This record gives sequence, structure tokens and C-alpha cells, in this order.
Amino acid sequence: MARLLNPLSPLSSLVFFLSMMAYPAALSVRNYGVGRSDASPWVLTDAALQLDLTWMHLMTDVIACMFGAWSAWKACSPRSMVAPPWIGGPSVRRYGVPVLKGAALSSLAYAAGCLPAIVQTLRFTGGSVPVGALLMGMAVPAAMFALGYALGAIMGSRWSLVPATLLPAALCWGSVFLLMPRTPKGDVFPRAWGSPLAAAMPVMDTGIGAEPGLSINPLAVTVRWVLVAVVLTTSTAACILTAHRWRPGLSWIVAPLAVLLLVPTAAGGLVAMSGPAEWHRSAPFTPVCKSIDGVPLSVCAHPDDGAQLRRYTRYMHSVASWFPKDSVEGSSGLVLLLGNAFTPTTHGQAWNLTDQGLTELQHLGGKKIQVMTDTVTERTGRYSDLADVTEAIVKEFVHADCAATALENVYKQRTLDDGASVSAFVLEQLPQRMRETAYESPGGGNGSSGMGSARGPAVDLLNEATNDEFHAYVRRNLSEIERCAVTPSNVINDLGKSH
Repeated sequence: MARLLNPLSPLSSLVFFLSMMAYPAALSVRNYGVGRSDASPWVLTDAALQLDLTWMHLMTDVIACMFGAWSAWKACSPRSMVAPPWIGGPSVRRYGVPVLKGAALSSLAYAAGCLPAIVQTLRFTGGSVPVGALLMGMAVPAAMFALGYALGAIMGSRWSLVPATLLPAALCWGSVFLLMPRTPKGDVFPRAWGSPLAAAMPVMDTGIGAEPGLSINPLAVTVRWVLVAVVLTTSTAACILTAHRWRPGLSWIVAPLAVLLLVPTAAGGLVAMSGPAEWHRSAPFTPVCKSIDGVPLSVCAHPDDGAQLRRYTRYMHSVASWFPKDSVEGSSGLVLLLGNAFTPTTHGQAWNLTDQGLTELQHLGGKKIQVMTDTVTERTGRYSDLADVTEAIVKEFVHADCAATALENVYKQRTLDDGASVSAFVLEQLPQRMRETAYESPGGGNGSSGMGSARGPAVDLLNEATNDEFHAYVRRNLSEIERCAVTPSNVINDLGKSH
């Protein structure tokens, strides 16, 4: 191993390698949905993984630049154990070999840190390996090591760690202001978008969302690696200039610093002005749709978005369980379209679908609502949470016209004194209760935190009922709730038996 890494220090390389792995590995765990009530441990979608791999290198970039500066200082030190390769031989070999080895090691560290996220996502979604996005992320640590190495060779001391820390940190945080957000906000999405600057800088967050059918632009990946090659070359050139031009005083430092900083900046600026867009969205597609037994309700998703389709199908099976079969007969129903993949690319289109996809969507019938699963836009903003979806379902399937006025005044009502106020109080809770039971495993959950302003025995029983008890109560009395035929005494007699 020492021979393979030579002239890099094996011990230092191991420490920095593990440090560079830690950041993407930690983000992989966080991005699996830890702490979110609706997320299984392995819900990362293919699109979300691609997006993450383009920016999870940020802390790794800083460490890679420090690794480069440290390695150059150690190799230049008279006490260095790897001094022999630096005594003679061509300058390109003396400086190019360690730059290439360190850059490769930094890229591999980032890839190794991302490996758990990639393996688990592929295992649970059946997607394809996100090669382009991974290469996009691997490129920056390689470039940062080369910059750090050149800084270390020019300064020749441990103080090179200071600019090697500040430079990548400034680039990473600068990308926040330059690249966020770049997502179209209207009801039409272009086929390709994203700032060309993303190919030239560390990507903090493009604000693009994990859209189904999202893919990295191969040309952007190529451009980024061309820029990496420029950085590796100029870093080596800066080291060579340092070795040949060094003399007492500081006048010699101008040439290597100019090469190191100005050449990559000029190349990056050229890309920023005329480079390719970073992302491609899906071409027109035929969606995969699932119908929910017992209710006129369907869920449709992009073929690449199996994880979201399974998730929302599970949610809608839970929602369907609130409605006895005879209560939804005659309803035209609803069709949930998951994500911005359905958003058209021109104003003349209804959806981003093939002719076959449009035909299948028409055969499903019902009202179409586009649900936010990634980026909030004009089309998906109304349905950015499952509670918004369940509210639409309640309005579609529960026709309690007799409670319309009471629903408008549900937060002003001090007591439940008639059937309309009881129906309004139940219907106000219903979407949130549906959301909670969809997120929970069977078994209940806690009672509601309280809806409206009313007080009294019937209100207390409704608020304190667990989600399972509330679910059973609504199923037993849905017809009466629609007709405002449930009085406060009915609530007390029915729910009071459970307490």
C-alpha cells in the first residue's frame, strides 16, 4: 500500500480518506427519512438520489483541499519519509504523480461514502445506477485536492492549511447564492434547465427538487471533468513553477499563483457563460397507474418513480378504508398525478404524456389533481401535503351540504348544539385524521389536538378518541354525518362506550 500511495503518506492518506467518507455517509442516513413519521428507512427515490449525489461532496471538498495542502507540506519537509521521489527525475513526474494519486483517492473517498445510499436505493426501488450524478459529485473533491496540493507546494508550510480550508468553503457557500433557486415556478417546465455555472462550481443546491424522470445532463458531466483536468494541469504547472522560480523574497510567487488561480477561473467563467444546462427532465411518458379497491380513486406516477407510487398507493388504501363502499357510489372520483414529471413543456399541452398516456388517463375518468412530491410549483402547490390531498378527497366523497354554513363557522362555534355543527366538527377533523392514520401503522395513535373552538362532552369525546376509534366512528355514521343527523347525544352514546 505504501508503494501504491508513494509519495503520499499512508497514515495521512488513511485519516483523510475516512474523514472524506464521513460526510456523504452521514447525509445518506439523514436523507433516508430519519425522524419523519411517514418515511420507511429506505424511501429515497431514484431522482432524489441523483440530486443528492451532485451536492453531498461539500464537506468532502474542504477536507480534500486540506489533504492536498498537508500532503505537499509533508512531501516538501526535510523530515519527510517519502522524500526520495522528490530529489530527482522530471518535474512533471515529481509533481504530477502525487497530484493524480491524491485526486483519485479523494474521488474514491466520496464514492465510497455514497455507496450505502446507492446500494440501498437500488435495492428498494429497482432503479438504475446513477453513474452521471455520481461522476458529477466525484469531480469536485479531485479538483480541490489538486488546488490544495499546489497551495501547499507554493507556501511550503503548515499555514497552507488556512487558505486550503477557506477557498473550497467560499466556493461551496458561494454556490448557495449563485445557484439557488433555478427551478421554474410556473405551470410549464422546460425540457432542460439548471444554471451552466453548476458545471463549474460545487453545487450546494439547485433548488430543483427530486423530480421523477430527472436525469443529469451527460454533457454537463463531461464539461465538469474537463474542468477538473484543467485544474489538475494548472496545479501541476504551479508546482513546477514554484520549484524553478523560487528565490529569496516573494516576487517569485506571482507566476505560480497567477497560473493556479487565473487559469481555472477563466475556464470556469467560460463554462458559466456558455456551458450546458445541468439537468434533463423526462420526455413524454406513459404513466403507471394503480386503482384503489372500494373507491373511485387512482394514483399515477412516472415509470421511474416506483417508490412514490408504492407510498401513495399505501396512503390511499388507508384513506379508502374510511368510506363504506355504498357511500361513494356514483362519484366521478379522483386521480392523483404524482410529481412535476406530469407538468407540460408548452402551454399548448395538458400534461407531459404520450398519446397512449393521455388516452389511459382519460379512461380513468374523475378529477385530476397533481400532487407535490418534489418541488412546489403553481400546479402542485395546492397539494403539497397529504392533508391537502385528503381534504380534496373528503370534499369529493362526502357531500354534507347541510353543514356548509356550520363549516364556515366551525372555529367560532362555542358548543355543538345541532346536527350541522356536529357534522362540521367531524368533517373539519377528518382530513388530518386520515393523514395521521395513513402515516401510522395500524394501532391507533393519539387523539386529535383539538379542532375548532367548541367545548363540551361530545367535543371532548371526539378530540380524545384515538385515530382508530375516530375511524370506526366515521365508518359507522358516515351516512348520518352527510345528512347532519348526528346529534351531540348520539356522539356521547356512541363514543362514550369506548371510554
